[in-house]
Amino acid sequence: MPSEGIIITVYLCTWLTVLGAVWGSFADCAVSRWAAGERMFAGRSRCAACGHILSALDLIPVFSWLFRRGRCRYCGEKIPADCLAAELAGALGFLILGLTVPLPALGQWIIWWALLLALSLADWARRIIPNPLLLALLINRIVWFFVQKEKFQEFLNIFMSCLVPAALLALVLLAERLLGREVMGGGDIKLLFVLSFYLDWANMLLLLLVSCIFGILWSVPAGWKRGTAVPFGPFLAAGAVVTVCFGNPVIQWYVGLF
Repeated sequence: MPSEGIIITVYLCTWLTVLGAVWGSFADCAVSRWAAGERMFAGRSRCAACGHILSALDLIPVFSWLFRRGRCRYCGEKIPADCLAAELAGALGFLILGLTVPLPALGQWIIWWALLLALSLADWARRIIPNPLLLALLINRIVWFFVQKEKFQEFLNIFMSCLVPAALLALVLLAERLLGREVMGGGDIKLLFVLSFYLDWANMLLLLLVSCIFGILWSVPAGWKRGTAVPFGPFLAAGAVVTVCFGNPVIQWYVGLF
């Protein structure tokens, strides 16, 4: 029979996956309204094409989109795939964190990913990383810093981590001065500074590498041309969750090569 630990892990990860999908659906709806200039939490969900109010069966994360083959059952118009992507991202992020992050620190990282997902959707929709979400990320870190009673040494680690986005900012400003155009959005830099409160300097470097790889892998099939404005926030978020869950083993493997 499975051990008690395995049963608890399966139970926890199952509910985290469901919660993540629900959050992804909610965040996508809120951000879509925000991007359209509407009130985010006004009224029930409606079809963007025909305006019909959606029932509970239309709002089951992931499954409703798949069963309806990505179309509204009232008017037949296509439902944006962004909704499915947000639900899957929420579910996958919560699941991976549940499998790799121990309690009680898991609470911090679940809130962290929920905010990062909303931030990514906002950046993708309007090329803007909202300051309130960045502030919420920072507050989450501060609260859990004291809840978990972390040592004073952590302040030094945060300072060292902040040197990574600071150095990147200096390089970006130099490149923009030489090229005469924007190289990297200010919101991306601010996001990196906030993430440096969560990760040590080595993981910050890995985060930048992973994020750039994700951006390149996406831009090639997407057909983005040189000079196209790229919302880098989603790739930073994806790189961040991969780094949090798998960064330390990768770094230890790399250091062991020398």
